[in-house]
Formats: sequence, structure tokens, C-alpha cells
Amino acid sequence: MSAPLSHWPWQNLGCFKYMLYGPLLAKVLHSGLHEDSFKDNWCFHILLICGLRGFLHLLWSSYSNMPFLTRNRRINKEGVDFHQTDREWDWDNFILLQALILSMASYMFPFLQNLPIWNPKGFIAVLILHVVVSEPVYYWVHRCFHTNSLFSNYHSFHHSSPVLQPLTAGHATFLEHLMLVTVIGIPILGSSMIGFGSITTTFGYILVFDFLRCFGHCNVEVIPHRVFEILPFTKYLLYSPT
Repeated sequence: MSAPLSHWPWQNLGCFKYMLYGPLLAKVLHSGLHEDSFKDNWCFHILLICGLRGFLHLLWSSYSNMPFLTRNRRINKEGVDFHQTDREWDWDNFILLQALILSMASYMFPFLQNLPIWNPKGFIAVLILHVVVSEPVYYWVHRCFHTNSLFSNYHSFHHSSPVLQPLTAGHATFLEHLMLVTVIGIPILGSSMIGFGSITTTFGYILVFDFLRCFGHCNVEVIPHRVFEILPFTKYLLYSPT
């Protein structure tokens, strides 16, 4: 018997899981047809960020699988086999999960639907909340998932991929990504509650978060390791695939 919350609720839906985006798309189309504008609709922004996140992961995946660019800087020289590809086929489950949670949050907290396009104070607020709250929480949760019971029931699924690639970043259990939603949501919701939130801040934080996760799983040492040897303190500012 599998551990609770180790499987995704839509695991048996296959490709039909994308129908869960249907209500968001219907809301966008309704706004476009009856309100003459869909760009100000929060559901439109949710779908847009989902598309950008998927595109970002695919770009990183394409880069990490280009031997003519990365051959001399690859960490694991082996290629990704078909078994790993099959295991990671539903790597984008976390994007769907966060889209659904973000849509529910927008109705629980109506001020999220009226965020301005730009607020420079939001970047400072998000940075502070990330460094002070989200990063320690993320580190602590990750350490917990490396304990015996949590690792064997949940986190070992993520470590089952022999060759890291950007798509591996999303390859995890339902419970792990619920925890990750909390980590990502704290700076976004916190900055919005104090009046500094904006659409640009939300998009920027989520995409930078994904960018760094893809970077850490890309199996290519983009930054020369000598940088970390010459400037040891940089390893506390930026993690690397190595």
C-alpha cells in the first residue's frame, strides 16, 4: 500500500488531466466575449504563467541535451534513457497543481485579482520574505524529506532518476509539491497582503524560482567550479548542479 499523498489525484487521467485547466480557460473566454477584455482577468495570468513555466523547463531541457554545446561540461556523461523518460513523463503535474491552488487563492483573497502591473516595492518585499522565511523553510523541509520514513515513502521517487535533467526538478510526489507550494506562496501572498504585490513581481518570482531549479538539475556546470574555489562564500549565494 502506498503512502498517503504520494500519488497525484489525477494520476489515472493521463493526458486528460489538462482538462482541469478547462474552467480557467472558460473564464478567460467568457471575459473576452462578454467583458471585451481578458487581459485583466486573473485566470488569464494564471494560464500565461503556466505556459511560460512549461516553456522555460523545455528550453533548459533542450539546452542540457545538446552535446555540441555541453559535452565538455556535463557532470554525468550518461544520457537519459527511455525508462527515465517514462518515469518523468508527468513532470509538469506541479504546474497544474499550483495553477489550481493559485486560482483558489485568488477567490479566497480577492485582492490578488486586482494587483497592479508594477510595484517596485514588491521586489524588495519578495526578496526579504524569500531570504528570511521561504529559504529556511525550504531547507528545513528538504532536510526532513531526507529522513528515513519520508525519504523511502516520498523523496526517493525524486532520486530515482539516474541522470539529472531540468524536467527532473518537477519529478516528485504530491506531498512534496504541496510543501513547495507553501514555500513559493509565502513571498507572493505576503507581499500582496502588505500592499506591495504586483503581477510583475508574481511572474518574476515564480519564473526565477523555476529557472534556478532547472539550473540546479541541468547536469551541466554552467558556472566554472573554480569560481567557487576562489570565492568560497558564493556557494552560499548560488547552488550549482555539481
